[in-house]
Amino acid sequence: MKKINLVVAFMTLATALFAQTEDSKWNVGLHLNSTHYQGDLGTEYVNFSDIDPGLSLSLGYYLSPTFDITVKAGWSYADFMDENGTYGFGNKGYSDKIGYYNKNSKEGWKFYGSFMNASANLKLKLNNGWLLKEEAKVAPFLIGGIGATRINSVSVTNKKSEDTYSKLTLYYGGGLKFHLSERLDMVLEAGIYNPMSDVYDGIDKTTAAGWDGTNHRGKEGHGDVDKRNDRFLQYSIGVTYNLGKKKDSDQDGVADIKDKCPNTPSGVAVDEDGCPIDTDGDGVADYLDKCPKVKGLSKLQGCPDKDDDNDGVLNLADKCPNTPAGVKVDSNGCPFDSDNDGVSNLADKCPNTPAGVKVDSKGCPIDTDGDGVADYLDKCPNEAGAAKTNGCPIQAKLNEFAKQIYFNTNKATLRGESYAILNQIVEILKKYSEQKYNVLINGYTDSVGNNQYNKKLSERRAATVKNYFIQKGISASKLESRGHGEANPIATNKTKEGRAKNRRTEIIVK
Repeated sequence: MKKINLVVAFMTLATALFAQTEDSKWNVGLHLNSTHYQGDLGTEYVNFSDIDPGLSLSLGYYLSPTFDITVKAGWSYADFMDENGTYGFGNKGYSDKIGYYNKNSKEGWKFYGSFMNASANLKLKLNNGWLLKEEAKVAPFLIGGIGATRINSVSVTNKKSEDTYSKLTLYYGGGLKFHLSERLDMVLEAGIYNPMSDVYDGIDKTTAAGWDGTNHRGKEGHGDVDKRNDRFLQYSIGVTYNLGKKKDSDQDGVADIKDKCPNTPSGVAVDEDGCPIDTDGDGVADYLDKCPKVKGLSKLQGCPDKDDDNDGVLNLADKCPNTPAGVKVDSNGCPFDSDNDGVSNLADKCPNTPAGVKVDSKGCPIDTDGDGVADYLDKCPNEAGAAKTNGCPIQAKLNEFAKQIYFNTNKATLRGESYAILNQIVEILKKYSEQKYNVLINGYTDSVGNNQYNKKLSERRAATVKNYFIQKGISASKLESRGHGEANPIATNKTKEGRAKNRRTEIIVK
């Protein structure tokens, strides 16, 4: 459980801020180190009971989120004595076989001296955006490079000798970097200096000539003298100081490299990402939010939407925001329009208009000629007519022509000039024959003569007109004739002019 807690704590810490970036490319560091030996005499890589102190200086340069260049140079003390292995006194090893340098000391072979190192390294940072963010608080890294080491070594074997060695050296290791502040970082590092030499400890294959490896390094036995290079594992802890001033374009206290809102207006309070504070979390920054403590909408400057007309549709979606109280509305907040003619039921005087019919402001079908027959039903939409003739002006034309039908005196026969007029009437009736109407032919006389005679005369004259229409192709089922004699005069019968007007024929469309 403790291990799990440590992992969780580490991953949480790794999400915080880290310092060195492209804005602070250079850093300098001071490091305390302890150098641990591994070679012919044995190893103390993981032995922390013997600390050999030292001091190092470093200079780092930021290349990219993934790589840095680091130059490191330092000094430390290094030593080791074989107490339990081939070169330890009393272990029946090599030192016992050849005789010991100072048997009274009861010590094994050893070396000690000043160890100096310098290297130029490429650092691979794991907080490069793949595993961890570049801003991570804890930044693991791998490091490797090439340099040189130098040691002033005093070796005590079967004899005591002192010498100085300098060799080209490989360096490789890894570590962790912790962000302490905007400028300071703490660095823990462990790396191996491999000088590619087997003489730094004063022992090589010639030092133990002829040794067959019995009890070499204790009871395991590893053959002749260790032929691997002497290596030094150096642990270090230090601090680095980041140079340079971080760019902060909007002067909000958050460097551009970390600023997710680099153009924040001057004086606006920001969070750790450099973005304006948004207290209610509605996406509208407090300095722009008219309702900073209540979640709202950007369209309303951070305030919540309302329903001013209480129709159940919020203002932003309400296309009719002033609907009277109690009126049923659709999803747009507008009063229902049952016939979808663009005029709501509230104002529609003709709420059942067929689909697609053009309407006026009252929702009623357009009637261009004002005859009471809507254009979509009017066969003559630009001429005023009657509903029974589908809006066509048949009656008016018939009235005009009927005045010009003349009969011979005291007879039911037509005068010659009447035929042209009757033919025109026939053409009108044929033109509108598909319409559902009937034609009534009324005959009238003046008051001269016997009333009974006049009535029969008017009947014969009306029948004469009817028969003519039938002869010209008008269906008899559409025709009816009546005689009214001297009834219904339209003028006085006391004058010649008045009597002439009363002698008339009327053609009425029903």
